[in-house]
Amino acid sequence: MTSQRAVSDSIDAIATAGRSIEEKTLSLAKIKSGPDDLSIRADKIAIQQKQDSLAAARQNLADCSVRAPFAGIVVKVNAQKGDTVSSGAVLATLVTKQKVAEISLNEVDVAKVKAGQKTTLLFDAVDDLTISGKVAEVDTLGTVSQGVVNYSVKIVFDTQDDRIKPGMSVSAAIITEMKPDVLLAPNVAVKSNSEQYVVVLENNVPRNQTVEVGLSNDTMTEIISGLNEGDKVVTQTITATTKTKTTTTKSTGGIRIPGLGGGAPR
Repeated sequence: MTSQRAVSDSIDAIATAGRSIEEKTLSLAKIKSGPDDLSIRADKIAIQQKQDSLAAARQNLADCSVRAPFAGIVVKVNAQKGDTVSSGAVLATLVTKQKVAEISLNEVDVAKVKAGQKTTLLFDAVDDLTISGKVAEVDTLGTVSQGVVNYSVKIVFDTQDDRIKPGMSVSAAIITEMKPDVLLAPNVAVKSNSEQYVVVLENNVPRNQTVEVGLSNDTMTEIISGLNEGDKVVTQTITATTKTKTTTTKSTGGIRIPGLGGGAPR
């Protein structure tokens, strides 16, 4: 029995060693041939999933902090620890050292405005004060009021003036496009009647001159063609009105018609 068991154990050991050799041979072959495309693709997907999970965790961590859009001094806090706030609620009020004007534009005008454009600011409360600035931010989400969509635009000042206080009314002129060295005509001189034209004076005689126009602002219009520098254009006309007065005179001596006899009619 002992000899038979020893033989059986030896046979099992030989079989085990054979299987081990086969496994090692297969492993060696895989190592030599390198990973297949399916394994590489699966590993890449696993790595991307881990990276996405890490990015989501970092974003969740960042969302736990409320950050101001600019540096400044907190002058008012509207929430306390443990309060539940809704989306869009104002948590705090900040005053920045660099003054910022916030204006509202409709959907037509805001399409022409972008960050970096130069502006000119006027203040109702401060006479003769004009400050230059530039557009810092254009709100991508508008607000609807009485069916009209308006967008908030933030403008930073190029210079600071202590006379400007928070909450003051301001009007802004934004330069949306600029062309150097162009021919300009007053807006009141440009007229339209199936085509645009101006009235020019030649030897003090007015005549209509068709023109091609380009950019315009509140006061002037670019003339692309149709006029030359120095041409005289009519910007205003005055219509003179005269009244004719009729006077009736009564006569007791009748009417004398030349060629006929005079005297009163009988």
